[in-house]
Amino acid sequence: MCWNKPLKAKIQQFYDEWMASDEREFTTRNNPRAPSPEVYLTWIYEAWQSLSKEAISSSFKTCGISNAIDGSEDDLIHCFKENGQVPNGRQMLRAARATSEVEAVLEEEIDEDEDAENGYESDISIQC
Repeated sequence: MCWNKPLKAKIQQFYDEWMASDEREFTTRNNPRAPSPEVYLTWIYEAWQSLSKEAISSSFKTCGISNAIDGSEDDLIHCFKENGQVPNGRQMLRAARATSEVEAVLEEEIDEDEDAENGYESDISIQC
């Protein structure tokens, strides 16, 4: 999302430079041959290397992949922005987090109740 356009633009730049160069080969009917797969792969590799590490790492936050789980980076998620595909996504995520926290507390309380009913102590002790 953050680096797709610059990556494609760089590959297009390499292609345009190749088209303008004397490196091209032509068919018997004087049509230009496509560049070899090795040339394409070199362009892709060099275009990838031209991207900043910050652009790549920020793309993970923009897509909601590596954001802080406490919600402090939810505003970085692209589809949650005002004109995004899910403008109320931040509120939905907050509600889901709150529900999840309540469920976790309830599960812990249930586990403690079950342990007490079954005669287990809450402190774990290991006897040798």
